[in-house]
Amino acid sequence: MKTAIKLFAHNSKYAIVIGFGLVLLLMVTITVIGLTRMHSINKQMESIVRERDAKSELVMNLRSLSRERAVTIYSMLLMKDPFQLDAAVQHFSQLASEFILTRDKLLQMQLNPVERATLQASQVKTRISTQSMERVVELIQAGKLTDAQELLQTQAIPAQKDVFGLFNELIEMQRRSTHVAVDRASHEYRSSVWTIGILGAAAFLLGVGIMMLVVRKAIRIERALYHEKERAEVTLHSIGDAVISTDIAGNVDYLNPVAEQLTGWHADQARGLPFREICNTIDEISRQPLDHSIASRQMDGWMVGLSRNALLISKSGTEFAIESSITPIRNHTGDNIGFVSVFHDVTTTRSMARQISWQASHDSLTGLPNRREFERCLTDLLNSAKQTDTQHILLYIDLDQFKLVNDTSGHGAGDELLRQLAAIIQTHIRGRDTLARLGGDEFGVLLEECPIDQGRQIAEKLRQAIAEFRFVWEGKTFEIGASMGLVEVTASAENMASLLSSADAACYMAKDKGRNRIWVHQKDNAELLQRHGEMQWVARITHAFEENRFCLYYQSIVAVQPNQSGRQYCEILLRLKDESGRLVSPMAFIPAAERYGMMPLIDRWVIRSMFKWLVDNPGSTEQRCYAINISGQSLGDEHFIEFVIDQFHGSGLPAEAICFEVTETAAIANLSRAMRFISILKGLGCRFSLDDFGSGMSSFAYLKNLQVDSVKIDGAFVRDMVTDAVDHAMVEAINRIGHVMGIQTVAEFVENDAILEKLRLLGVDYAQGYGIHKPAPLQLLCDDVRLTAHSAA
Repeated sequence: MKTAIKLFAHNSKYAIVIGFGLVLLLMVTITVIGLTRMHSINKQMESIVRERDAKSELVMNLRSLSRERAVTIYSMLLMKDPFQLDAAVQHFSQLASEFILTRDKLLQMQLNPVERATLQASQVKTRISTQSMERVVELIQAGKLTDAQELLQTQAIPAQKDVFGLFNELIEMQRRSTHVAVDRASHEYRSSVWTIGILGAAAFLLGVGIMMLVVRKAIRIERALYHEKERAEVTLHSIGDAVISTDIAGNVDYLNPVAEQLTGWHADQARGLPFREICNTIDEISRQPLDHSIASRQMDGWMVGLSRNALLISKSGTEFAIESSITPIRNHTGDNIGFVSVFHDVTTTRSMARQISWQASHDSLTGLPNRREFERCLTDLLNSAKQTDTQHILLYIDLDQFKLVNDTSGHGAGDELLRQLAAIIQTHIRGRDTLARLGGDEFGVLLEECPIDQGRQIAEKLRQAIAEFRFVWEGKTFEIGASMGLVEVTASAENMASLLSSADAACYMAKDKGRNRIWVHQKDNAELLQRHGEMQWVARITHAFEENRFCLYYQSIVAVQPNQSGRQYCEILLRLKDESGRLVSPMAFIPAAERYGMMPLIDRWVIRSMFKWLVDNPGSTEQRCYAINISGQSLGDEHFIEFVIDQFHGSGLPAEAICFEVTETAAIANLSRAMRFISILKGLGCRFSLDDFGSGMSSFAYLKNLQVDSVKIDGAFVRDMVTDAVDHAMVEAINRIGHVMGIQTVAEFVENDAILEKLRLLGVDYAQGYGIHKPAPLQLLCDDVRLTAHSAA
C-alpha cells in the first residue's frame, strides 16, 4: 500500500508539473501574441498616419501654391509700379518652381492607382492653367490689362478651379484611405482581442482542470494515507510485539496496547516523556541499566538490538524478559526523524530455555548433573590442571547389589534408592566438588584441587556412608555397597576420555577384587592395562563396522567313521582385519565385545552376511550344513530370535542347512531363554550344537534339558587325550552319554592323526581341528560348492 501511495504521489507530481507548465506556456503564448499583434497594429497605424499626413501636406501645399499663383496674378493686375510688377513676376515664377518640386515629391511617394491617375489628371489641368496664367502675365507685362483680365476670367481661373477640384479629390482620397486603415486596424485589434480571449479562456479552463486534478489527487492521497494510517494502527494494535516510537529527541509519541501492558504506562500518559523513563530495561545478569542513548547513537545502520539478557521493569515493578531492537525512522531524504523500538515478551520462552538447558545437563531422577555436564566439568578441571599445574581427583562409583533391589522390589524402589544415595553422597563431599549421575547405578565425583591422600580419605568416607546406609522399602531392608575407581587429574593426563576410561577400569578392578572397595588407578598395573586394552577395542570394533573390515572364514568338520553319510559340515568363523589389513585373532577382540555388550551386534552381522552369501551362491545348501555361533548375550536379547526368523523369511533359505552353536556356559547361564530359542528354531528345522561341552561342572545334568542335535567336546580334553588317560576317559564318557541320548558328538582341537585314530576307536562322529582343515576365507568355499554342483550334475 505504501508503495502504491508513493507511486501515486510520484505520478501526480509529474502531472501537476506538466499541467502548470502548459498553463504557463499558454499564458506566455497569449502575452507574446497579444503584444506582437498590438505592436503590429500600432506600427501599421503609425505608418498609415505618417504616409497620409505626408500626402495630405504635399497636396495642400500644391493647392496653396496654385492659389497663391492666382492671387499673385490678381495683385499684378493692380500694380502700377514696374518694379513691384517685376518682383511679382519673379515671385510667380518661384511659386511655379516650388509647385514642381512639391509635385515631384508627391510622385515619389507610394500612391495607389486611383491616386496616381488623379494626380496625372491634375498635371494636365495644371499645365493648361499654367499656360493660361503665363499668357495673362505676359499681357499684364505688355500693359494689356483688359485682355489679361478677360483671359484670367475666361480661361485661367476656370482651369485653376479644375486643378483645385482634383487636389480636393486627392485630399478626400487621403481622408477616406485613413478611415479605411483605421477600420482595418480596429478589425485587427478586435481579432487580437478575441484571440487573446480565447487563449485566456483555454488557459483558465486548463488551470481549472489541473486544479481539479490536483484536488482530486490530494483527496485520494489523503484518503489513502488515512486508510494506511488506520491499517498501521490496527496492525500495531493487533500484533503480539510491543511497539514504542519516539521523535528525534527520544521522547515517546506512540505506544501500542502490548507496550502499554508491558510497561504499565498508558499512551496518553507516556506521550512526550523520555523513552528511557517509559522503557526501563536492565541486564538480567549484571542488573545494570541498559543505556538506550548508546543504542540510538549506534543507529548509523538499519537496526540495533539490545542485550540478549534484557529485562523490562514495568511501572508496577514487574519484570519481563524481552528481546528488543531499535530501528531509526527516516524521512524521504534519509534523515533520522526518530526511532521505533520493538520488543517481545520472552519470559516464558527464556524460562523454558533455562529449564531445557538444565534438563539437558542434569539427571531428571536425582537432579544431579548428568554425564554430559560431568564430562564438561572434567574437561574444565583437566584444562585447569594443565594451565596451573594443580591436582584434582576423579572418583567413579558403581553401586553393588543395586540390581537386587530392582529385581525384588521394582524400578520404583530402585529410583528411590538412587535419590536417597545421591543425597547421602552430596552431604559427604565439599561444596566446590561436583557429584553427577553417569547412568544406571553409576555416579561420578570431581574433587577440585584435592591431593591423592585427601581424595582417598573422602572416597573412604563415601564408601562407609553407603555401606552403613539401610534402604527400607515396603518392609524390606537392603544393604548397598559401592565399588569405586579413583584417578588423579593432573597435567600429564591425555584427555577427558582417557581419564574416564581409567576411572572405569579402576572401578572394574574394585568389583573384580571383591566389591565394596576403592581401587586407585596406577599406570603400570597389568590388570588395568588389560582392561584399558579391552576398552580400546570397543572403539576399534565400532570403526571396523563402519569401514566393513569384518570377514567370514570357514573350517570343515569331517566324519570320523568311514561308513558315516549325510550332509557335509563346516563351521563359520569370524575374523577382523586391522587398520593395516592384517588379520586379528578373535580372542583379541571377542572378550572386549562380550564385556561391553557388543556380541548381539556382531552375531547379527554374521548371520546377515552368511545368509546373503548363501543366497548369492545357489546350490551351497544342497549337501552342506553351516554352523553359526550364537553368544550368550544374543540368547538374552528378547528381539534376537525375531531377527533370525526374519532372516530366514527374507532369504528363503532352508532351515535344515543352518546349525546354531551355543556354548555350554552361555546356555546354562540363560537356560530358560536358551530352551525357548532352541525350541522355536528347531520348529523351523534348524539344527543345534552345544559347544565346549564338558567345561561346566553340571554339564550332564543340563544336557537332558536342551534339545540339541550334537555336542562339541571341549578341546581341552581332546588335545591331550592320547597321552592323558583322564582326558581320554572324559572324551569317552561324553561320547557314550551323547550316543545314549541320541546326540551326535564332535571333537574339537584335532591336531594330528593320532588323535583322529583315538576318536575313531571311541566312535566319535565328527572331528574338527587344524589337523583336518585350517580355517580359510569363505570365498574359497565357492569353488568347492561349484565343484560339488558339477559332480552332482
